[in-house]
Amino acid sequence: MKKHVLIVDDEQTIRELCKELLEEEGYNITLAVDGQDAIDKMDFDVFDLFLIDMAMPRIGGLELMKMIKQKQPLAVVVILTGFSSIEGAVKAVHAGAFQYLSKPINSEELFEVVKAGVQHSGDLYGPLQKAFEPGTDTVQKGEPIILHGFSPEEKVDFMTLGRKKKYEIGDDIPIGDDNSGSIAIVESGEVSVWHNNATIDYLQKWDSAGEESFILTGSSIITLRAESKVTVRHFDRKKILDFFAYKGEILLKRFMINLVNCSYFKWRKAIQRIVMLKLVTGE
Repeated sequence: MKKHVLIVDDEQTIRELCKELLEEEGYNITLAVDGQDAIDKMDFDVFDLFLIDMAMPRIGGLELMKMIKQKQPLAVVVILTGFSSIEGAVKAVHAGAFQYLSKPINSEELFEVVKAGVQHSGDLYGPLQKAFEPGTDTVQKGEPIILHGFSPEEKVDFMTLGRKKKYEIGDDIPIGDDNSGSIAIVESGEVSVWHNNATIDYLQKWDSAGEESFILTGSSIITLRAESKVTVRHFDRKKILDFFAYKGEILLKRFMINLVNCSYFKWRKAIQRIVMLKLVTGE
C-alpha cells in the first residue's frame, strides 16, 4: 500500500512542487492550503507523514503540529521553513517534529527526509500493532468466520443471499442501514474500519463487518472505507432472518454465536490498540 503524505503550505507553488516530486517516488499525496484545512482533512484520512510549512495564516506550523499530535499521537511531522525561520524550525524539532527542511526545496533532501520519516512512522506503529494482535483467536481464513460450523451447502445457500458490489479506492462502504444491509463480507481487497474518526481495524478477504448492527437491530457505530479496489457482499437483515426461519433454530443459534464471537474479537483488538497508544504516549 502506498504511504500517505499530507502536505500543508499556503504557497501553491511549493505544494504542487512537493506533490509532483513525491508522487514520482510512489507516495500518495494529499494537499492542504493551511492548518485548518489540514485538521479538516484528518477527519477523513490517516496519514503516514505530515509535511507542514512553519509560517501560515490562521494556524502556524508549531501550533498545527500540536493539534495534529492531539488527534494522532504518533504522527511524524516534517517542518518546511524559510531561511529566516530556521530558529523556529529548530524549536519545532525540540517540540516533537521529526525533522525540518529549508526552502527553496532541494529534491534529494526532500526524498531523503520523507523516506526516513515514513520509515520512522512504520517503526512506531508496525511492531507495536503486531505485539498487541491476538495470536490464538484466529479462525482459518478459507471462509467467513460468521459461517463457521455451517455445512458446505449451507454456506453456499447463505452467500447467495448477499448483493455483490464493487468499490474504488477511497470509497465509503455503507453498512448497517436499510439500503446497504446489516452485514457485509469482504470478497476481495482491503477495507479500513473507522470509529470516531480513528482507524481501529483492517478487513481482508472473508472478513465481515456489521455484526453488532444485526444483533442490536440498529445502525452500525463503525464506518468502512475501501483501501484498494474492493468487492463486498451485502446481506439484508430480513433475508437473513427468513433464511434461518427456513433452515431452523439450531443453525440460527450457531450463527448468532459466531456473530457474538466475531464482535468480541474485533473490539478486543480495537481496545488493545487504544491501550498501545496510551502506553507509547504516556497519556
